[in-house]
Amino acid sequence: MNTENKNMKKSSSGQNRKALKIGSFSITMTAVVIVICVLVNLFVSELPASFIKIDCSSRQLYTVGDETEAVLAGLDTDIRMYLVAERGTEDSAILTLMERYESMSSRIRVDTIDPATNPTFISKYTSETVSPNSVIVESDIRSYVVDYYNIYTVEYSEEEYYYYMYYGVQPTGTPYFNGEFALTTAVDYVSRADLPVLYSLTGHGETALSAAYRGYVTAENIVLADMSLLTLDAIPADCSAILINNPTSDINDDERVMLWEYLAQGGNIILVTAYNHYSESLMPNLAALTKEMGLESLDGIIVEGNRSNYTGYPYTLLPSFGSRYEGPLSLASESTQYVLMDMAHGIVDNGTGNGTVIPMLATSSSAYIKDILSGKATTWEKEAGDVTGMSYVGAAVHGAADGTRSEEYKFVWYSSPSITDEQADYYVSGGNSDVFMGSVNWMAENKINLSILAKQLQVEPLLLDAGQVSLWSTVTVFVLPIGILAIGFVIWFRRRKR
Repeated sequence: MNTENKNMKKSSSGQNRKALKIGSFSITMTAVVIVICVLVNLFVSELPASFIKIDCSSRQLYTVGDETEAVLAGLDTDIRMYLVAERGTEDSAILTLMERYESMSSRIRVDTIDPATNPTFISKYTSETVSPNSVIVESDIRSYVVDYYNIYTVEYSEEEYYYYMYYGVQPTGTPYFNGEFALTTAVDYVSRADLPVLYSLTGHGETALSAAYRGYVTAENIVLADMSLLTLDAIPADCSAILINNPTSDINDDERVMLWEYLAQGGNIILVTAYNHYSESLMPNLAALTKEMGLESLDGIIVEGNRSNYTGYPYTLLPSFGSRYEGPLSLASESTQYVLMDMAHGIVDNGTGNGTVIPMLATSSSAYIKDILSGKATTWEKEAGDVTGMSYVGAAVHGAADGTRSEEYKFVWYSSPSITDEQADYYVSGGNSDVFMGSVNWMAENKINLSILAKQLQVEPLLLDAGQVSLWSTVTVFVLPIGILAIGFVIWFRRRKR
C-alpha cells in the first residue's frame, strides 16, 4: 500500500514538474512576445508620419504638392507649429497634416497647446481671438497665426447668392479643406529673412487693386504698400517692385527720371494701361519710359480676326501664350489655358531697347487696330488704313543693371486693365490673376507660386441616366438574387448526393 502511494506521489510530482516547465515556457514566451510588440511599437512610433500614416482619404487631404515640397526643402531655419485646442478636441485632419510637414523636414517640430491649461500662450502671438484648432507657426524671425476658418472654408455659387438675395433661401455652400495652402503660406512667411514689398504708385488716377487681388499678393507673402513719388526724394530701398495700375494721367519729368534710375539700379515695374487713357500723345513721359525698355504702343483697340482668339466680341481677346520657360509665365500655372484681355491696345518691340523682350500674350496675325479715339473708325470691320498683324497685349523685358539693387532690371507691360479685373478673371477661371501673379513673383524672386488649390470635402453625388438606372436595377433586383439562389442550389445538390 505504501509502495503504491509512493508511486502515485512520484507520478504526481513528475506531472507537476512537467506542467511547471510548460507553464514557465508559456510565461517566458508571452513576456518575450510582449517585449517584442512594445519595441516594435516604439520603433514604429518614431518613424515619420509619411511612412506610418498613409493618406487614405478620398480627397487626399494629407498629400502635399510640389510647391510645399519646394518650400520645405529650402528651409534654413527651425520652425515650430502649434495646434491650439483643448485636450481631446484636436482636429485629426489638421494634426495629421501638420505631422506630415514634420516628417518631411527636420527643421519642423509639431506640438499641441491646450489654452485651458496654458491661457497666456496665444497672447504672445496675437491680441485677437483665435478659434479652437487654429495653428500658430513661429520661427526666430517672426510668427504667423492660421485661423481654423482659414483652413476649413466654404464657397457659395452665384446661384446660391441669387436665391438668398431674392428669395431668402439660406445657401449651403461647398466646404473645402484649405490646410496645405494655409500651412505652406505660414511656413514660407516665418522662414524668410526679408519679405518682398510691392508698392502701388499713386497720384495719377491709378486703379487700386481689388480685395481679391490684394489677397492673391499677400498670400504669396508679399507686402503691399502705396507710394507717391511726389513726396519722396528716392524710391525706398525695400521696394521689390512698383505697380502702375491703369493711370489716367501722365507722370511728370521728375517721376520719369526717378523710375528710370530705379530700373537702371535693378528695379522692377509692372505697368497696366488702357486704350482710352494711354497713348504717346496723352502720356509722353510714360511713353518715353516704355521706349527706353524697347516697347511702344499701337494706339486704338485691337480687333481679333481669328475666331480662336476671342470670345463674344472680336475685341474681347483670348491671346496666345508666349514662352512658358522663362520670365513671368514660367511661374504661372501650366493648367491656365486662357487670359481675357478686353479692349486692349497693341504693344510692339521697337528694337531699340538694351534688354531682352519676352513675348507673353499675343494676338494672331489676323488682328487689326481700330483707332477709336480719333473718330476715324466707323465700323468694327477691317478697313483700309487699319494697322494689321500680330501685336503683344502682354510683354516683359529684362536686362543688365548697375547692381545697386540687383544685377538685372525687369519690366512687364499689360495693355488692358482686364488683367487685374475680378470679373474677367472669373470668366477664365483665374487665368488673369495667375498670369499677373506670375509677374509679381518673377519680380519678387519667389521661386514658386503658392497657387495651392483647396480640396473639396463634399462628395459629389453619382448621377445615372435612365438607361444606367434600368441596367443596375435589373442587376440588383433580379440577376444577383437569382445567381445566389443558383449557387446555393448547386452546393445543396452536391452535398445531397454524397
